[in-house]
Amino acid sequence: MAQSVPINMKAAPQVRSLIDRAAKLLHQNRTEFVLETAIQRAEEVILDHQLISVDAARFERFAAALDTPPAENPGLQKLLARKAPWE
Repeated sequence: MAQSVPINMKAAPQVRSLIDRAAKLLHQNRTEFVLETAIQRAEEVILDHQLISVDAARFERFAAALDTPPAENPGLQKLLARKAPWE
């Protein structure tokens, strides 16, 4: 494992209690919960700010694929027609 570095922060007691409660539900300690949650959010933010650049031809193909209706899928239709077990 790479060397760890500290991350220090202060929080209101009710915030710490909320984090502890959520961590307990996931069978994690506070550090595991905070790090996992922070990593997930950091990845989301970074991905949301990535610039995806394509040429005009590729963009036209992409837009056409979005506009094309999905292919027939009898298995999916059968699944969607079934009543949910909780109904």
